Amino acid sequence: MSMRGKSWVWQYAKRIENKAYCNLCDEDDNNEFSCPGGTTGSLGRHLTTIHGLMVNAVINKEQPRTHDEQQPENDSDEVMDIDETNKEINLEKNGRSRMRKRRTNIHYQNTNNGNNARSCSKDRCELINKALAKMIAVNQLPLSFCSSNGFHDFMSVVELNYKPCKEEAIKTRLKILSSNIEELIKNYLQDASSICCTTDCWTSISQESYITVTAHVIDSKWCAKSYILTTHEMDKRHTAENLSEQLINTFGKWNITNKILAIVTDNAKNITNAIPLISPEIYSVKCAAHTLQLAVNCVLKNENIVNIIKQCNKIVGHFKYSTLAKTSLEEKQELLGLTKTTLLQSCKTRWNSIYLMMERLVLNRCAIFNVLADRTITSQSMAQKLEIKEYKWLFIESLIQFLKPIYVTTNIFCTENNSSISMIRPLLKQIIEKHLMQCRENEYTIVQTLKQTLASEIKRRFSLEWDSTESVLLEQIASFLDPRFKDLDHEVLSNHEAIRSKIKQIINQNNYLEPNEITTASQEQQNKHISYLEYIFGINNEENDLTKEFQNYLAEPQLRFTLDPLEWWKTRYSKYPTIGKLAKKYMAITATSVSAERCFSTAGNIVTRKRASLSPENVNLLVFLHQNKQLMI
Repeated sequence: MSMRGKSWVWQYAKRIENKAYCNLCDEDDNNEFSCPGGTTGSLGRHLTTIHGLMVNAVINKEQPRTHDEQQPENDSDEVMDIDETNKEINLEKNGRSRMRKRRTNIHYQNTNNGNNARSCSKDRCELINKALAKMIAVNQLPLSFCSSNGFHDFMSVVELNYKPCKEEAIKTRLKILSSNIEELIKNYLQDASSICCTTDCWTSISQESYITVTAHVIDSKWCAKSYILTTHEMDKRHTAENLSEQLINTFGKWNITNKILAIVTDNAKNITNAIPLISPEIYSVKCAAHTLQLAVNCVLKNENIVNIIKQCNKIVGHFKYSTLAKTSLEEKQELLGLTKTTLLQSCKTRWNSIYLMMERLVLNRCAIFNVLADRTITSQSMAQKLEIKEYKWLFIESLIQFLKPIYVTTNIFCTENNSSISMIRPLLKQIIEKHLMQCRENEYTIVQTLKQTLASEIKRRFSLEWDSTESVLLEQIASFLDPRFKDLDHEVLSNHEAIRSKIKQIINQNNYLEPNEITTASQEQQNKHISYLEYIFGINNEENDLTKEFQNYLAEPQLRFTLDPLEWWKTRYSKYPTIGKLAKKYMAITATSVSAERCFSTAGNIVTRKRASLSPENVNLLVFLHQNKQLMI
């Protein structure tokens, strides 16, 4: 193996066979470098790192050396220490060596100057910290995420010079973000003429009780808006007095006590009794979906239905806990051309879960039968225990047809942007007349009885058989103000006049002029001109305008039920300003308390088994930010 002898390292090393030895080191076992083919990289790094030596001049190519020539022991023109090297580097090889050393510490290059590393300024660090706080709130991450090893490794690639902040610093930024959102919500609520609230209580996995309050308004652009106000700890007993105290404190904090028109709750006695304690002028509205589910539960107590539900639960439980049966079911679904879906288990606290369980079983009936008939998958005794006779399958199909209208109606009530209280009476009237009172061919007698029972329960719980001698219901007022149901076709004809008279009375008793409504100079002059003419003709301006507006509203064609009533009011608000202000007030009342109950899912993702010790303050902070994430700026 020939040795060219061109490298500067041979000034400080010697070669014996295929090994190189540093002359500056002691002769021990570690002073040995392998140089096959004359490679001197490891020896050069040794001299540079250990002894601080580096070449700074080009070796004269006109005087080539051979491996037989003796290397100079020292040459001040060709070598220099590290300090001198930092001042002058002329050799191309030396330049590559320095760049190779820098590259271990450089992950970014400035876009303006590709040779300079980008530093992470304080402003950029703060921008990253704010974005991190938003990510924690939106993705429901723990506060400790900012100090996790995974996040540090990620940022070492994205921004090398970024210094991760601690949990307390992130919590501070989350509080600042929460304060900004609170100010926005307060401004929106102050601009609203009236507010509807929903509330409910829940218990975390750590057995801590919380109360959630949400607010619903219709803004100046006729858009329905909802905001969560609080999810704070309820450390007292859930009595009516304590619940009313908690709600009063919440309304006082947000300065909306005088604007609350109605509070929507479930049917629990404690919360329904708490509303009148806040103020006798606040309407207490029971959640329509919860009330409808209570009516269905009364019907499903029939012994035959209870047995069918138990049998269905057994089948679902078998495929849920048996991995072999579940895998086999998926294979059968694929062979039969069915969509791969898992079976659903019913739950008493989940609306429509019985309907969904039965529907999924009927859809996968053939696949279930094939799995139960396969003795390599299901034993004989288990198959007999889970078998459902043919007449029971037909009965299940009849129950699905019976429960489907309830399922659809509940979904309509629970829709966030279209859940006005004005829809309750019209929809329930249609359910009774077109679904529960209609008998299908070859329908089971027991199903007909169930329909009649359910119709009676719905009428009783929702006061559908209302008499004009009674006080007009809040739902009836809202229905009249909804252009889809303003003709009151769902009410008895003899009750129409009583409902309309009540609305006229409300308009006359209250002043619905907006506080920030501004009249231009031209409008004022025109109004004066009209008032002069009315004076000459002896017309009462105020009374005439209201009567004419009311009559014109009644003459309007009823809006199709599939269209948006708020959009209709947006285009006709200037035509019917008095009735429109009343509609904005009453149509903001929601049909259900689902918005408050949706916080349960969010809180369940935040207060997990691994985060069961999360303080109530942090729970409120994280739930508030996540539920109002659309307001983050």
